[in-house]
Amino acid sequence: MKVLIVDDESLICESIKADFLRMEHPWKYEIFTAQSVAAAQKIYYQEEPEFVITDINMPGGSGLILVSEIHKDDPDCGILVLSAYDDFEYVRNAFTMGAWDYILKPIAFSELEQCVRQLSEKISAAKGTCGLEKEPEQAKKNSVFLIEDVADYIRQHMGEKLSAAEMARKMAVSYSSFGKLFREYTGMSFSSYLLWQRMECAKEYLENSPMKIKQVASKVGYRDNPQHFSRDFTRQVGMSPKEYRAQMLEARKQDAKERGVIK
Repeated sequence: MKVLIVDDESLICESIKADFLRMEHPWKYEIFTAQSVAAAQKIYYQEEPEFVITDINMPGGSGLILVSEIHKDDPDCGILVLSAYDDFEYVRNAFTMGAWDYILKPIAFSELEQCVRQLSEKISAAKGTCGLEKEPEQAKKNSVFLIEDVADYIRQHMGEKLSAAEMARKMAVSYSSFGKLFREYTGMSFSSYLLWQRMECAKEYLENSPMKIKQVASKVGYRDNPQHFSRDFTRQVGMSPKEYRAQMLEARKQDAKERGVIK
């Protein structure tokens, strides 16, 4: 059974790979790893794995987009989603897009082994019923790539004003077709996805840069109304940008103390 493990941290990929090799299952695993969505897509279409394990939050692309793409191409592919966030929206979106199961980091070997056993049995059952052959669905793949282009454009132009109508024009499709495709492959409306991406980017800036909150607001598309940024961030994350930065700073200090870096 071919397995694809996707995580931007190579150590996590290797750790999960090692866990697979020590599992006492009747299946033999051929394991591939990728540190980005783009690399995972390439491996997926070359190797056609029956089992995919992917993180959600990765630089350069959301694991949820990968889940949606793989599920559309092969509904029988067993998809296990990993995340460090115990958040209902993450879970809901993962299952909406085609994930078979969801597991939180840090990953316990026993929990992973149980999930893999259950999913492997489901995969084997699906193969017995439906066979192994896949019919090419080029139109669907083209639609996925279109949405991937939109996601890339959002990440590259985060600070600009963006709209579904503008994206539809750039992708040369009708507004209604764009909205339908986008929701089908992401599980969200364009506006919800844009807000989510902006808040994820804002969290990165707040955690890893000394920029003032007003500068962060500008970077993620709130140049003209930074007060709206604080409102949206608080609603999405559950705390203000200032509180989030303070919490992340305190968490880093505590981690450094535990590791003996500071006293």
